[in-house]
Amino acid sequence: MMRFSIYIFLFLFLSSCGTNRYMRLLQESDRLPQYAKAEMERYKIQVDDELLIKVLSMNDEATAIFNGGASTTGAARNTYRVYTDGTIDLPFISRIQVRGLTLAQAKEKIQAEVKKFIVDAEVVVALANNYFYVLGDAGKGSFLLYKEKITIFQAMAMSGGIDRLGNRKNIYLLRKGANGKTQIKEFDLRTTTIIDSEFYYIQPNDIVYVPPAGERFFRMDSFGSVLGVISTSFSFFFLIYGITKL
Repeated sequence: MMRFSIYIFLFLFLSSCGTNRYMRLLQESDRLPQYAKAEMERYKIQVDDELLIKVLSMNDEATAIFNGGASTTGAARNTYRVYTDGTIDLPFISRIQVRGLTLAQAKEKIQAEVKKFIVDAEVVVALANNYFYVLGDAGKGSFLLYKEKITIFQAMAMSGGIDRLGNRKNIYLLRKGANGKTQIKEFDLRTTTIIDSEFYYIQPNDIVYVPPAGERFFRMDSFGSVLGVISTSFSFFFLIYGITKL
């Protein structure tokens, strides 16, 4: 019986805390997945995106027509929604196909159309729905992509960081593909090879889900918690042992 109690003690002691290997980021190890290198992919406009379009010119009266936009008040007046057929409508200009284009490509195409009405027109195009979302054990909420290149590490920092017991091994990224279908990608944040992978840069509308780590019961935050589990387990064991001897 004493040998059995020793086994319980060793099991609880060895299982109580998360190891440094489990928690530490940017590890170089053959045991971790090795991700292939991938160039940063520029965001491509999708259906239901909201484009902020500003027309600049010396002709204030002409630009006022285009900058009236889809609404009459506030900043939304320069916002244009991408229809289900991938087009947008500007005043006097209908069905400009922008789906699948980068913002830079969309700017060139829209500017070429506007110049037919305003010779000296310059067009500024930006994405209004320029947010990513975080769920799970790394904070929760929507966060503005304040620049084009935001890494997964910066995204986690913006959300408040991964919880001590958050799962760094199995992080899920939901991203809409060029075909309009949402893809679910899983990756391990601990490996160094993530820096050159497709997971490194966050795109607009990305959803990052950090699930809780498995076996939370055994991943205690402090040595005191470990001792508490061990003490409670032994007390329960000897209580049952004593009852069986009555």
